[in-house]
Amino acid sequence: MMKKHTDIHNLNRRDALKLAGIGSAAVLFGSEEAEASVGSLQKKPSKTKPLRIVIIGGGMAGTTLAYRLRRAITWPEITVFEPLRTSAWYQPGLTMVGTGIWCEQQLEYKRKAFIPEGVRWIESAVVSIDTDLNRVKDENGNETEYDYLIIASGAVLDYAAIEGLEGEIASLEMLEKKASWMDDPAIGSIYYFHGAAQLHERFTALVQKAVGLSDDEKLSILFTQENIHIKSPGAALSALFTLIRKLKDAGVRHKAEITLNAGDGRLSANDTYDSLYKKILKREGVFFESERLMNVDTAIKAVNFTNQKSMGYDFLHITPSMHTGRLFTQSGLTDKDGWIDVEERTLQHRHFKNIFAVGDAAGTSALKTGAAIVDQVKTVVDTIRAIDEGKKPDVTYDGYGCDTVLCVKKKSVLFEAYDKKKKPLALVEFMNPLECHDIYWYLNSRMLKPYVMYGVMKGWA
Repeated sequence: MMKKHTDIHNLNRRDALKLAGIGSAAVLFGSEEAEASVGSLQKKPSKTKPLRIVIIGGGMAGTTLAYRLRRAITWPEITVFEPLRTSAWYQPGLTMVGTGIWCEQQLEYKRKAFIPEGVRWIESAVVSIDTDLNRVKDENGNETEYDYLIIASGAVLDYAAIEGLEGEIASLEMLEKKASWMDDPAIGSIYYFHGAAQLHERFTALVQKAVGLSDDEKLSILFTQENIHIKSPGAALSALFTLIRKLKDAGVRHKAEITLNAGDGRLSANDTYDSLYKKILKREGVFFESERLMNVDTAIKAVNFTNQKSMGYDFLHITPSMHTGRLFTQSGLTDKDGWIDVEERTLQHRHFKNIFAVGDAAGTSALKTGAAIVDQVKTVVDTIRAIDEGKKPDVTYDGYGCDTVLCVKKKSVLFEAYDKKKKPLALVEFMNPLECHDIYWYLNSRMLKPYVMYGVMKGWA
C-alpha cells in the first residue's frame, strides 16, 4: 500500500500515473498542499493584452512551468530563455552515470521536443534584469518585457571558489572547453555532466590501483562538501557509497583510507537523516571531519582546509559551492547564500511581487532536487492564474522534496524525504524510510525517467 498524502491533487496525480503504468513513482514528486494564501499581490494585469510571462531557464523546472502555464492561463505570452539545445533529464541521472549504471547518452534529450506549442523559446542567455521597468535583456542585446518573471535557472557550480581550481558552470552544460583540473585522473566531481561521465572510469582505475598495492600500503581518498545548501547532496553520498562497494567487491577496502569533509558539519538538512548518514560512515570506516576545503594544489596532490590542516590525496572528489549566478545577485534578487530571495511558502520574491523562483534557484529550506519541482510549479502557476482572474490565491508550497542515495549494497536505494514537521516519509507504507530497499532501486533506475520526461516535464504530473 502506498504512503498516503491527504490532498485530492496528489490522489489525482497517482491515478493518472497508474494509467500510464508508472504507479508509485508519483509519491516522490507529491506532497500535501498548504492552505495559506499569498500576500501583497500586485494589481491584476490589463486584459487588453496577453499576460506576458518570462521564464529564465528551460530545464526540468522551466519546461514544466511552460506546459502548465500554457494550459492554465487564458491568454498567455510565454517566453523561455535557454541557450542550451541539449540537456539531461534530471539530477539523479548524473548519479546513475557517475556510478556506472547508465551511459551518458541516456541523459540527453533535444530541448525542442519539450518546448510546448505556442511558447517562444529564445536560444540566448539573459544578461540583465531591470526590475523597475519589468524587462530583461539577452546576450544578443534584445529586450523582452514581462508582467511576471519566473526564475528557473538552476544552480551554478562555483569550482573557482576553491583556490587552485577554475570554472563556474551549469551542471548540465556540455562544455566546449574544460578547466585543466577536469582532465586530472586524481580529481572527480559527479555534479557536472562531463564529471559524472568520467567518474565511473576514475573509480575503476582507483580500485585497480588499490589491487596493485601491498597490504601495508593505503590510498588516501578524500570527499569534500562546503555546506548542505546545495543541489542533491545525496549525489556525493551516492558516489562515496558506490566507491566503497567497488573496493569491497575487489577485496581491497582495507587498502583505502577514506575521509569525508563537510564544511558545515552536515550531511543532510534533516537531523534524522544527518544522524543516519554519519552512522553509515562510521560503520563503513570513513573518517568524518567538519572543515571547509580552501585550496587544491594539483601538482603535488594536496589540499588545505580552513583549520590550516594540509592533506595529500590519491583521489579527490569535490562538491563545489553553489549559487544561482551573478546575474541575479547584481539584479538585487538573491539572499545572503546566493539563491533567489523568495518567501518559503509562496515562492514569491520578498521585494518584487511579480517575480517568482522554482527549482534549485529558489532560496528555500527544501531539498534542491527534481522531486520538489511539481509542487513548486503548481504553487506558482495557481498563484499567477488566480491573480490573472482577479482572485486570491489559496495554494502554497509546503516544502516537500526528496533526494536519492545509492547505498553501499548493490542495487539498493534510500529515498530521503520528510514532511514539513521534518518527520521522515516512507514511499511505501510498510517500509522503513531510514533503510535502503531493493525495490527503490528499480523505481529509481527504471520508472522515474519516463515519469519525469512525459509526466512532470509535459505538465501532467
